[in-house]
Amino acid sequence: MKMAGFLFVLSVCRSAIYLRYMRKEQVISGAEAIRRMRLISKMKDETFTLIHFTCNMKTGVGGELRKVEHCRLRPAMPEKVTKVDPDHYLTYTISDTDEPRMCWKKLLRFVAFPPRYELLKVDWFID
Repeated sequence: MKMAGFLFVLSVCRSAIYLRYMRKEQVISGAEAIRRMRLISKMKDETFTLIHFTCNMKTGVGGELRKVEHCRLRPAMPEKVTKVDPDHYLTYTISDTDEPRMCWKKLLRFVAFPPRYELLKVDWFID
């Protein structure tokens, strides 16, 4: 039974039936997620969290979900560095270690922004 953005679930607990509601996960477009990441990265002490699928084109290994906390975006790679267009990559650093990382933009699945760091599902097929 769905009503106004909430999912209602009947659950049985100690021989009593409770009606619980679970909030639907909030969705954000991929373009909006990247726009917010850029704004957060411009702020001095703010970071974001992202969850993405891994994919290594050299080894052919991938498909695992990776959660990365305390991220900040960094400038894109120059075109000479890679055979693939740099616009397909999301380049970031982990602010705790200043370790440069990157992932494919389209493999980004969830992001969380301050102050609540609530996970938002990234949907690349909405405006």
